[in-house]
Amino acid sequence: MTEARHEAHERASWAELFFDLVLVFAVTQAAHVPVVEQSWTAVGQTVLLLAIMWWSWVGTTLTVHGIEDSDRQRIFLFACGLCVFVIAITAPHAFTGYGPPLILAVAHLVLRLLLWDAMRRKGSFARAGTLGNVFNPYTVTVISALLLVGAAVAPPGGIRNGLWIIAVLLAFAGPALLARRLGAVQFGATHLPERFGTFVIIALGEMVASVGSEAAQANLGVVSWGSVVLTFVLGCGLWWLYFAYGFSAVEHSLRTNQVRGTVVRDVLSYGHVILVIGLVLVSVGARTMVEDPTAIPHGVTGYLLPLGAALYVAAFCFTRWRMFGAATVGRATGATVLAALAVAAPLLPEIVMLALVTAILLALNGYEHWTVTTGRPLLLLRRAAA
Repeated sequence: MTEARHEAHERASWAELFFDLVLVFAVTQAAHVPVVEQSWTAVGQTVLLLAIMWWSWVGTTLTVHGIEDSDRQRIFLFACGLCVFVIAITAPHAFTGYGPPLILAVAHLVLRLLLWDAMRRKGSFARAGTLGNVFNPYTVTVISALLLVGAAVAPPGGIRNGLWIIAVLLAFAGPALLARRLGAVQFGATHLPERFGTFVIIALGEMVASVGSEAAQANLGVVSWGSVVLTFVLGCGLWWLYFAYGFSAVEHSLRTNQVRGTVVRDVLSYGHVILVIGLVLVSVGARTMVEDPTAIPHGVTGYLLPLGAALYVAAFCFTRWRMFGAATVGRATGATVLAALAVAAPLLPEIVMLALVTAILLALNGYEHWTVTTGRPLLLLRRAAA
């Protein structure tokens, strides 16, 4: 397969980057929910909001993938961006009242209809016409969007939350249930890794922005400034885990895999949403550690920093298993240690937890750097089990 055949352009267009800017605001809005109401319910609602935002971004990205930049494509992206903008504005109130939830649900439905129509008209955007015109992942997401409209008019609480969960699970199940059709689609190997890497940068940027805005409003002492520095170093460690080795592994897998649709589904669509959710949880947890870093956390947010970091590292274990058949021992161990550390969150001062999580990530990066630069093979779980 030649790249010229499958990719009209190798880099993101300016219209795509503008669309991404809307997602920056959307992610910030979703991350704000557990800050206002510190409960596991709020955390779950944030995950659901991130899920529909992510899946909307994935659908739009795949729809315009491989299409030459044109006025028609730009207008399409702007229309999708407007829908996401409305979703972002109403996101903090998606589970309370009736007006904002209904506006969010309608905007999401309009976006899904735009994507479905673009797919249906084979000559307009994606080569997604190979998915079939009647029942495909785009059709499934329209049904999922209709469920969200039903959730918006349902009473707030258990029924609404339940409909949201069903709608999100249905949308994410579409590519898995229709894997054979997805495997027939021709995907390029340069444009998509860059696009998904961009979303990781967006999630990392949310951590920098949220902690920075909190620090700018607080009267920081010496210890608080130490937590600010540690948070930035933590962000660098998270960046290194993805962009030093993970990004090139995704590119290599997409180029060499005979069925690129499998990589797009499992590694990019499913694997990367775990990365993004992990990063947003880290962002929410780190934000609370700036103003009073010596305090012992008593709320839910005290667990989120190590828990989000564990989820982020564990996502690499899943993606590497789907790409190459086995996870590395180093990242599996790191994810396990971070998850165990989350149990100790209510017992340790916030800055101690921040320092421990940062140290674990730096140690993992240092170990991988030493392994690669000395030419040693990465230890794999498959080999360890043997």
